[in-house]
Amino acid sequence: MEQMGVVVKELGEFVEIHSFRQAACGSSCESCHAKCAESKLYVLKAKNTLGLKVGDKVKIETNSKNVIKYILLVYGLPLIFFLFGILISYNIFNKYSIDNAQILSFIIAVLTTGLAFYIIKKIDVKYGNNKLDVIVLKRC
Repeated sequence: MEQMGVVVKELGEFVEIHSFRQAACGSSCESCHAKCAESKLYVLKAKNTLGLKVGDKVKIETNSKNVIKYILLVYGLPLIFFLFGILISYNIFNKYSIDNAQILSFIIAVLTTGLAFYIIKKIDVKYGNNKLDVIVLKRC
């Protein structure tokens, strides 16, 4: 994935870059009411390895494979925890003939989803600063 951006702030060894997100469909069709073509400001903080100054234009490249891994982690892990939480707890509650098995299973599923978000937070804290292979900046 490639995007263009502009350096707006120097933050020591980092720079803040403003870019506009591209439309999901890749075009701006006036007849479409899905609003996917609306451009939104994206703020990125990246390590200043190129000696960038305020106003410099840069090309932001991301490794698509790693982006997909992060998407699967952030969206897939909670979904899996929710589904397993509800299925396993419902089977256990039904096996022991516990009243309100559906409601209790839902509560367990919500708790296991919270556990998934806690795990994601721990992973982010541990590996969040090691994004060397995710974002690459190039001068324009």
